[in-house]
Amino acid sequence: MLDNAGKWASSKVDSRIVLDDVLRITVEDDGPGVPVDDLPRLGQRGRRLDESHPGYGLGLSILWQLMTRYAGKVRFEPSALGGLCVRMEVPIKESTD
Repeated sequence: MLDNAGKWASSKVDSRIVLDDVLRITVEDDGPGVPVDDLPRLGQRGRRLDESHPGYGLGLSILWQLMTRYAGKVRFEPSALGGLCVRMEVPIKESTD
């Protein structure tokens, strides 16, 4: 996710991590962004919205699968910086040891 943000950013990538009962990770950039109509397609395996940059279209789909596997959530939305914002949330389970 950070690699994607760095690849598309013009000059700035912000990341935030908050840990309480849920692990919240937010990464956003000031790149060209993604048209709102294309946001739902970002988690699809092999789906690339722009062929001008190298890649296989796997990164965000792997992220989506990991979030699903661990009962997490991922959202893609426009960033306040002008690019893309990716928000992830994963529930934290307390150890029973």
